[in-house]
Amino acid sequence: MEALPGTRDIWGRLPRMKGYTHLALCLAQGNTSQNEIQRRLEIATQRIGAALPRGWAGCSGIFTVARNVASGSILRDQDRRDVCPSFGEMVEGGGTGAQLDGSVLSAETSLPDSYIESEEDPAPVLTVTVNWIRDGLVLDCAAQHNILDMGGIDQFLRLLAAAMSGREFEKEAIEVNSRDRLGLFPRLHDGEQRLNHSFMRCASSLTPALRKRASGPQPEFHHFRFSAGNLTRLAVAANPPSVDDALSAFVWKRLSMVRLEQGQSFDTMTGFSRAVDCRRTLDISAEYMGVAVLETDSKVSFQEMTQSSLTELAACLRQDVHRIRNQYFLRSLATTIAEEPDKSTYNFVPDIHPNTWVNASSWAGVPA
Repeated sequence: MEALPGTRDIWGRLPRMKGYTHLALCLAQGNTSQNEIQRRLEIATQRIGAALPRGWAGCSGIFTVARNVASGSILRDQDRRDVCPSFGEMVEGGGTGAQLDGSVLSAETSLPDSYIESEEDPAPVLTVTVNWIRDGLVLDCAAQHNILDMGGIDQFLRLLAAAMSGREFEKEAIEVNSRDRLGLFPRLHDGEQRLNHSFMRCASSLTPALRKRASGPQPEFHHFRFSAGNLTRLAVAANPPSVDDALSAFVWKRLSMVRLEQGQSFDTMTGFSRAVDCRRTLDISAEYMGVAVLETDSKVSFQEMTQSSLTELAACLRQDVHRIRNQYFLRSLATTIAEEPDKSTYNFVPDIHPNTWVNASSWAGVPA
């Protein structure tokens, strides 16, 4: 399929990011009928589709978006009343991830699992699945991670809310998402020195293949709640620039202590990766739905972890955020990736090991 003009960006062309991220909203049905909700969602998604570029994700050394002439509605619906808790049970249980089986909420896979697509069976950029549960619904939005990051999904859901309530879309949201994405990422000028981005390099992988999960015990959901008071005390103890730094340092240190008790060597390296939204650094509107997130790459040995205070760990994490939230760094990275013909040789965090690593995203800065 021919690439859809204006949709090729810089960071969203890495085949190793091939997978879907999901955001699910659990909503009460109220007095509105199922048919009426379905009708209004269909109209709303059609409004968004008419206002923004649409396409599908390809698979090669370069990721592209192409127009899928055979595609219909992005909206799906399915009855999950027999396999999911009721809305009331979800609320009573605190709305934790362990209450829902993600595999029944959407036909799309979820990271770290990938998928295989073809010309005959293309992978959609985005789907919205309505899962009907007792007394409510779970609205699952699955987006191709190379095309929309989590901030992009948040912006899509804001457009959906505007369309559902009959409001006009913000002009900035339509304008920034209709521009040529390549022009949004500034590159280095002639004579400017490239930085070293070799930490992102990995072996070429042009052959489409499903990633396999690591052997051993499968991951499970664990849900922890921190009161505002405890977060404040944690931030004071760590003395960091932000509560995010304090909480990240605390989680990293406590998990590392557990892993040491389970037999990890003191000489082994442990890492913490944190998603960093670079829209503001790049002077890109917050409404931009494309990929504008990078990952930090903080590493210490387990021995260093035992000897480090929360303040020291928080400072280490903040230093790596500052390194990425630097326009020269981002321009250098954009230049390096843009000039690499085989983009499968780059990955934001190439050596994550589930038994020693922590990968984190924060929604603390997302406005309600």
